[in-house]
Amino acid sequence: MSDGGRRIGGWDVHTHIVPPAVAALAERGRFGMRAHADTLSVCGHGVPLLPISVASRLVERIHADDLDGAIVSVPPPLFRPDLAAADRREYADRVNDGLREACAPHAGRLRPLAYLPAEDPELAAGIATGLDAGWAGVVMGTQLASLSYASRAFDPLWETLGRLRLPLFIHPGATPDARLEPFYMSNLIGNPFETTLAAASLIMGGVHGRFPDLVIILAHGGGCAAALCGRWQRGLATRRAVGAEQALLPNEAMRRFYVDCLVHSRAYLAAIMDVVGEERVLLGSDWPFPMGAPSAEHDLGHLDGALRRKIRHTNAQRAFGARLLS
Repeated sequence: MSDGGRRIGGWDVHTHIVPPAVAALAERGRFGMRAHADTLSVCGHGVPLLPISVASRLVERIHADDLDGAIVSVPPPLFRPDLAAADRREYADRVNDGLREACAPHAGRLRPLAYLPAEDPELAAGIATGLDAGWAGVVMGTQLASLSYASRAFDPLWETLGRLRLPLFIHPGATPDARLEPFYMSNLIGNPFETTLAAASLIMGGVHGRFPDLVIILAHGGGCAAALCGRWQRGLATRRAVGAEQALLPNEAMRRFYVDCLVHSRAYLAAIMDVVGEERVLLGSDWPFPMGAPSAEHDLGHLDGALRRKIRHTNAQRAFGARLLS
């Protein structure tokens, strides 16, 4: 892919791998997981292990998209808010060691995100403190037990991530709402809802104002946050958002997030770029899931070459900094 004869390259920041080491744990029944007939069973989900457990298949996709590489996280079924507190550290270590091992043969192409247990912010901060430059950043889900991302319990984690320049990728997990069970709405509506709730909590909780060095990337275009930002702004102006911190207004705070481009809509992608800024949009495909993009150009092909280069390449370098190259 080129821009006026110049290769664009760039990075896909939203891809997934199930580490073979985790599949091996499932074969032994560890942490409540099972593996049978090339399927990983965990928390009521059945995850086909092909191609998601084969890192070379992701590298093939990167090559087909003429990218420099991909940022890789474990998929949300491996986020485990159901685990007993005593098992969380060992589980996170096993998952992270496995992901790093899976990416190691392709170190120039695949850059891993360390999994942090979002339901345990103190443990998450402890894990983050020990991460070296081999990690591109960290990933967390949206199931937080009784907490909210506006909770001050997360402040030590935000401080750690900002100080260490560890970008955080927020990816939705499950939505506990039985009304969304029909028609795959648990994904079609539930996933963007969960991301939207996370964004709203961070904004209303004043997180960006207190931690200006914190880099947060939201999956799936940030859910519906760009569409609702004006409503949140009005809620503050009319003093309906009781308890919200106003160091940054919602329209200002939205421009502190990065979001991926995976929205399957030219019109909404244009709206997102208007709300968060072109410099805050990143390429994301959600490989290899069916709701993802079949190619890097799926959401970007209609844009001019300079803007595609910014989204695929320049913005990723800005978001991840030296960790993209180390």
